[in-house]
Amino acid sequence: MYGEHSLPQQWKELQQRIDLASAFVLTTHQNPDADGIGSELALYRLLKKLGKEVHILNISPTPAHLHFLDPDSRCVRYVPSRHREILSRSDMLIILDAGAFDRTGQLGEDALGTSVPVVAIDHHPRENNPVYLQEIVNDKDCSVGKLLYEFIQYCYPDRMDALIARELYTAIAGDTGNFRFGNTTPGSHRVASELMKYDINAYDIYCRLFGNISLSGIKLFSSVLNHLHFSEDRRVVWFFITRSMLKNNGADDNDTEGITDFLRMIEGVEISIMFKERTDGSTRINFRSKGSVSTNGIARRFGGGGHQHASGIVSKKPLEELFPEVIGAIMQHVKAAFNENPDR
Repeated sequence: MYGEHSLPQQWKELQQRIDLASAFVLTTHQNPDADGIGSELALYRLLKKLGKEVHILNISPTPAHLHFLDPDSRCVRYVPSRHREILSRSDMLIILDAGAFDRTGQLGEDALGTSVPVVAIDHHPRENNPVYLQEIVNDKDCSVGKLLYEFIQYCYPDRMDALIARELYTAIAGDTGNFRFGNTTPGSHRVASELMKYDINAYDIYCRLFGNISLSGIKLFSSVLNHLHFSEDRRVVWFFITRSMLKNNGADDNDTEGITDFLRMIEGVEISIMFKERTDGSTRINFRSKGSVSTNGIARRFGGGGHQHASGIVSKKPLEELFPEVIGAIMQHVKAAFNENPDR
């Protein structure tokens, strides 16, 4: 069982693999966040400094609020007909922050059809997936960005620069809610402090990640607030976002980010849940917990995953079919967590 104390050995093993390889593909999970994009770009810059050929291929586009990290559009949306050949001739696929291999979608499926070795770097619970040549995990860590900082400091300290520092800081700030969430630790602050020595603009990063809401986002949020649903004990709040809601408010999927986190702040609420209809009729569910109740077990039950207090599901089932199953399971789970008889 790997843990924090085995990471130096894991980093050295990864360094040996990198030094022997020439061409890399980097990817992250669908609907990428600041940790995924920031970590990809930081590792991209490191590998380029080492003289490697590197491509970042993601199955989802980069969210609009993260474009500031990638003005040169190095993160490319994966199109099999255009990029499968790049994947097949690479020496290594490195998956960052995916949580589960299947969250890499078609790219992951295509990788299985090649002989490309796969390395995962993650802070979600270990998968022990046989597809991985190496799986480097510390599920006690706040972000993959922090893990990569430690990797660079341990193996390539002379390669750190201001751009890499900015990308790693953004990754850490994104996954800690700008150092507000329960995964914030002394180590998070220590690494952030080291990165700030590169004269990055922490306030600008905060504003770009958390301090800007579009007018369409405000309209959508207002609509959500007018249609909140609570459990009888008010420990669970949930809301629905349909395609028609987005259209009626001139909003898009980017405008839904952060709503679940905000509603978790309601007094007495333990879990906030978003049920969102996707463009193809499938469903995305986000869970956010204040900390008394874990949610990733429920997420895994329905094919999802994530952290104890921030997890999610993407299901092919339509919203109206999946909702009663998930809400019933979460209600029983909450009652059990508070030692209440779920049959009462």
